[in-house]
Amino acid sequence: MKRFSTIAALSFVLLFMSGCVIEESVGPEGPPGNANVFSLNFEFSMIDATINGTVASVQYDVPDITPLVVDEGAVLLFFRDQGTWTAMPYTFGVESPDLPAVDYTVGLNYGFDDGFLEVFYETSTEAVNFASLPDRTIKAVIIDGFVFGKRSVDLTDWNVVKALYNLKD
Repeated sequence: MKRFSTIAALSFVLLFMSGCVIEESVGPEGPPGNANVFSLNFEFSMIDATINGTVASVQYDVPDITPLVVDEGAVLLFFRDQGTWTAMPYTFGVESPDLPAVDYTVGLNYGFDDGFLEVFYETSTEAVNFASLPDRTIKAVIIDGFVFGKRSVDLTDWNVVKALYNLKD
């Protein structure tokens, strides 16, 4: 009897709810664009770097990195190498000329905060000559608030990010 009451109550609720219509008010679609996303290009040059032990860094003032970007958005960096854009952070090993083994590693990384971006090389040993490391052309993508929601987007691929947000090279 209890089972019948539960089924009857559930049937009544479903019957009552089936008559409800939820309307979503949506305004007219705007022109394509990326009002909350933009990219900028810059050069990371070793001549501008400050060296501190195993780190060589350059700091940049970027007023477009706002508290909303820091708290709910994203800052993505890519560097240009051999004709492709590669996502950062990126670490590579440097092999000994005498042995087929990695002598040390070098990471190309970044950090950011409100109005501030820092790009840096970080090595696994102080014996590295930072002057031997190449300057880099870098592209930053700044996303104001995390608009992806539950979308699955490969943020490590510049071409995917560029297409998603209609960004220019």
